[in-house]
Amino acid sequence: MIFLLFVYTSCAVVLPIVLIVYWKLIRPAKRLHDAFRSQGVPGEPFVPIIGQLLEMNRSRANDQYMDYYEELVKKHGNIFLHGFGPLVRLIVLEPDMLADVLGRSHAQNYSKTALNSNVFKPIIGTHDLLVSEGIEHERARKMLNPAFHAINLQSMVSIMVDQTRKVIDELFASTNSTSVNLQTELNALTLSIIASCAFGKGFETIGNARDIVNRAFTV
Repeated sequence: MIFLLFVYTSCAVVLPIVLIVYWKLIRPAKRLHDAFRSQGVPGEPFVPIIGQLLEMNRSRANDQYMDYYEELVKKHGNIFLHGFGPLVRLIVLEPDMLADVLGRSHAQNYSKTALNSNVFKPIIGTHDLLVSEGIEHERARKMLNPAFHAINLQSMVSIMVDQTRKVIDELFASTNSTSVNLQTELNALTLSIIASCAFGKGFETIGNARDIVNRAFTV
């Protein structure tokens, strides 16, 4: 009798949870996946809840994260479906389609996800280009456009070239190791270019300036 009561109680608790998980997470993702597949969009198999997280974690652990995505592109092309946990993602690497998404002419056709807003708004505020939409996004974009004008970018070319040349020379001159962590080096190069463009070419004349900035952004 006690055993049957335990079974009934467990079913009464577990069954609603299973139904909620299915209705809220699995069913919408499966319908979205099937809708894209019916239109001929290729992709990885649909796996409820976890998607392709296991493969992603395995490739990250083996330091083959970029290789993993390169294999997906070879397998499916520049447009394919990919499971990121319970979410179905449409990966778009086609240049013309990216231009349409990122351009201003069809901005009204695209909206940012609720996840994007929930994660970034508490950190960077509601008026940032990354999370804003509509008129607010257009205002923020117009404020940033002058910084990316061709004339302003041309003035930074020499800094980019100089910093890149320094890193290449350092890599060839290094004899401490037969392998190089390119991700770390390229992150450091990017930060050096940004800092030098912001504070001037003499930025790295300050002792350990590059190391200080790198630690600040990578810790």
